[in-house]
Amino acid sequence: MLALALESLWGTLADRRAEASILASLEAEIVATRSEMLRARGVHQTRCSATAELRAMFGRDVEDIDAREVGVLIRDGANITTVDPPLGVLIGLVSSGSLELISDPGLRSSLAGWPARLEDHRESEIYVHDVVRDQWVPWLVANSVLTEDWGRGDALPPDPSAARELADMMMARDFQNLVMMQDYYCAVVLAESERLEGDIDALRAQVSQQR
Repeated sequence: MLALALESLWGTLADRRAEASILASLEAEIVATRSEMLRARGVHQTRCSATAELRAMFGRDVEDIDAREVGVLIRDGANITTVDPPLGVLIGLVSSGSLELISDPGLRSSLAGWPARLEDHRESEIYVHDVVRDQWVPWLVANSVLTEDWGRGDALPPDPSAARELADMMMARDFQNLVMMQDYYCAVVLAESERLEGDIDALRAQVSQQR
């Protein structure tokens, strides 16, 4: 009986040490994920600001539109990214069944659902990426004068020296619709990102509490 009790005690201590190690690795991964989400949100904020400024220009007289400013805003409005969080530790725990070593059932549940939530957010980002690639960029290629080095960057800013053509483009209903659509989807992705940042802070607090 004593031998069995000692064996059980050692097993419990081993499980606790394993849990402590797992929680430390998870917390480090959560911190890295938070940083990656902040990076992506910065890109989304830049795009949202640009599309909002473009929309504000629609009611202005053509003569009052600064072609160089529009070129910069169009470039920033087409700046896209997707979050690429490090999830190796968590996915490994889930796939191996080792997540069960975490004693708190509420934390296990939160951790198990986290990869899917991030993937849902990535799908929203990918949709915006596809809108830029399949609609925004082709329209610019067909309807604006591009700079000679447009292919070297992440976007397609029109040539700011072509002021007349750029002003005409700003008045085009197709372009205005693209900007308004991009502005809407950008706001959706940004709101999702901000909610997830709050959730990941709560998840880190849960992990820290169990350590």
